[in-house]
Amino acid sequence: MAGNLPLANAVQCKLTWTWQGNPHALNILHFAGPVGNTIDQTIANTIDGAVKSALTSSGMLAHLATGYALQNVSTRSMTLNSDPWYVGAGAPVAGTSIENPLPAATSFVVTLRTGLRGRSYQGRVYLAGWSEGANDTLGGITAAASASATAFVDGIRVALVTGTPSLTLAVVSRFTTIPPATTAVERNPPVINGVTGIVAMDLRWDTQRRRAVPGV
Repeated sequence: MAGNLPLANAVQCKLTWTWQGNPHALNILHFAGPVGNTIDQTIANTIDGAVKSALTSSGMLAHLATGYALQNVSTRSMTLNSDPWYVGAGAPVAGTSIENPLPAATSFVVTLRTGLRGRSYQGRVYLAGWSEGANDTLGGITAAASASATAFVDGIRVALVTGTPSLTLAVVSRFTTIPPATTAVERNPPVINGVTGIVAMDLRWDTQRRRAVPGV
């Protein structure tokens, strides 16, 4: 049985990436915002634009293959399970590297740290779409490409925390049976903690296959 999902002060963003116009990968990011926050199409369009601007300014597009694009950013409030997604209306932003793409499942991981210990309080952002130019002579990601990935995620953090409404990049932690819950069915609601660090733990490539779209 799924745990309780509503969070009165949380917002969820879904980054949809495409390869040659077809769905390829998703990133789900969470943010802490005002209690009872309201998301509408205007706010979703603003967030869509802010995330795409962060991608452009990070320098990451130079390391992504030309057929790979951030198609849109969808946003919803997590106050109620019935809160709808609003899809950002901005134009896609595509990679600019003309070199061949790396294998479809190849990803680079950016880690989100909170002020708490334990895996439940850490987040991971798997970023795909890289070209061969992002691959160094040792078979890992280049330092420049790695730096652009962390700059992209941090750019999202900065843009949204200074926006309206102010949204703080966060990690949502879900639990099974912990006090005061007493059974596997009676689960505690999730908790949300602000991100205090955005880091690349190493220069190794990773894979992410859990999304139900091709290539990941």
